[in-house]
Amino acid sequence: MKSSPYSLMALVLLVFIGCKSDDIDSVILQSTEYRLNAVNGSGITGTATFTQDSNGSTEVLIQLDDGSSTAIHPAFIRFNNANEGGAVALTLEACECAVSRTAVTELDTGTAISYDDLLTLDGHISIHESPTDMTVISVADIGANAN
Repeated sequence: MKSSPYSLMALVLLVFIGCKSDDIDSVILQSTEYRLNAVNGSGITGTATFTQDSNGSTEVLIQLDDGSSTAIHPAFIRFNNANEGGAVALTLEACECAVSRTAVTELDTGTAISYDDLLTLDGHISIHESPTDMTVISVADIGANAN
């Protein structure tokens, strides 16, 4: 099958029209990944990636592995390590269809927190069964508690 040169030019034109320089708000400066481990017999594992953006925020991306469902799973960054448990430091966007993306600039208390602060936080991530069943199904120690 041959395509006409006009089809190719139309495709190139669409790419240039669709990509404006003002669409790029920030640049990724660095990232750190943590492995989420299954707890309470859930079989739910995954990764949490903290990405430092040039706009001053940190994106927390959670991706649950194939063992997860399409259900909504609340997600939090909590103080202390996963074995100790702790109060909620930061409420993350719930995992829907196994993915959560949250732009972070401050804790739930309003205290500013940077990428570097998150990497030294005495904390952990907890993923829960559902909004009505807060059983922890997956955890990852982060910051000062990470191996």
